[in-house]
Amino acid sequence: MKPFEFLEKMDEKKENMIEIKEISRFEGNSIILGLPDVGLVGSIASAHLIDQLKLKEIAEINSDIFPPIVVVHKHRPMSPIRIYANNEIGVVISEVPISPDMINPLMESLTEWFKSNKLELVISIGGIPHPNRLEIDKPKVYGVSTSKRLDGVLRKNKIEMFEDGLIVGPSGIMLKKCMEKGINAVYLMAESHYKYPDPGAAASIINAISKILKMKIDVKLLLEKAEEIRITARDLMKRTEDVMKKMEKMHEKEIPMMYR
Repeated sequence: MKPFEFLEKMDEKKENMIEIKEISRFEGNSIILGLPDVGLVGSIASAHLIDQLKLKEIAEINSDIFPPIVVVHKHRPMSPIRIYANNEIGVVISEVPISPDMINPLMESLTEWFKSNKLELVISIGGIPHPNRLEIDKPKVYGVSTSKRLDGVLRKNKIEMFEDGLIVGPSGIMLKKCMEKGINAVYLMAESHYKYPDPGAAASIINAISKILKMKIDVKLLLEKAEEIRITARDLMKRTEDVMKKMEKMHEKEIPMMYR
């Protein structure tokens, strides 16, 4: 090894470290991962879950590889990526797009945290672009899981299986890492607009979560505030679209394999 090479590697590893700073312990057994992606489905659904279930912040996630952004809520600075929870369920939410260099270290840290908390189920949520979304009243939800038992759970709740195709971005990596670590996980995708915030698709996702977790989560307010949400989420949608382009996701605007 060349002189200082070891120190250089240590510095590089340090720069890639993700810190999950707990405010309080997570006592639940299931968690929802809703990150900015197609139609901001995961972001919108996560924000609604936090509001409806009155979840409290239990952890913030920080790293030098995150963009230099601090969000402000109720005149207090906060990390843009946080975990909320009650004694049953948790939600991971991000107010910044997850860039390609953030994906692997963030998913690795999150899955390690899930494993250390002995979670029974991780549900990652997002959108899948549909070319005729404007003609769809109630977007369909598709699912993929890490085990045959969970396949059965999806089928029992009338969630159509995602049989073939590509999952690009954080949710795909999350599924892979959960499989490697023996964590039960599913990924739910709702038919969605590609580059417009889609509260209707988020409502379909929440209805699917309600069935899986046997919880009653009202989506009436979400649908009533759909236009307001579309307006307030425009900036995050634009920044997320830019990141998706970097991940070569523009081909997903075409008809996905399942519709051919």
